[in-house]
Amino acid sequence: MASLKEEVKEALGALDFGRIEELALEDKKVFRILISLAYDKEDLLCWRAIEAIGKAAGAVAGKDPSAVRNVVQRLIWSVREESGGIGWSAPEMLGEIVINSPRTCADIPPIILSFHEEESFLKGVLWAVARITAAGIDGMEGSFQVAMKALDHKDPSVRGLALRALPRFRIAEVAQKVKRMIGDEGRCMIYENHGLVETKVGEIARMALGEEGV
Repeated sequence: MASLKEEVKEALGALDFGRIEELALEDKKVFRILISLAYDKEDLLCWRAIEAIGKAAGAVAGKDPSAVRNVVQRLIWSVREESGGIGWSAPEMLGEIVINSPRTCADIPPIILSFHEEESFLKGVLWAVARITAAGIDGMEGSFQVAMKALDHKDPSVRGLALRALPRFRIAEVAQKVKRMIGDEGRCMIYENHGLVETKVGEIARMALGEEGV
């Protein structure tokens, strides 16, 4: 008989998020397993675990919101220095949980944003900002300024994520800045449509401008 962790990994590999939801409803240990799998950002399984924890939280929140809050608190604690850990993918996971259970986690977006001051979490915060704002969820006041500052970061992955984190309705305000970034040849990996895609920062800039017709 397969262990719970093996079942979770098999479901992730098959993109069977429905099965992840079922397993989470049966056993809350699924959340701990997903967190343990989300440590290597170069591994596709990591990103699917990030996506899956949001789906699982959405399924569980309707029946046991306190269980979701416990997961959220654990992730927040993992970011704090006193946890003794590095929090791995805590900002990204928190973002996915917020998207899938917005009522249960209405107070979490500003907490996620506050993690941007720690360099090791900046990419995760920008990822979460992009996802949360795209979902039309409030609570990310100040994210525009964070994204704007990150556009000049030395790491192309940060620049690319910053472009994605800019609120769509504010792209026109910074069109000239974004246009100058079209020539940015820096490369970054983006998780999109359940897969990892390598692209150029300049291409992300071009898409941002194209979507807005600026």
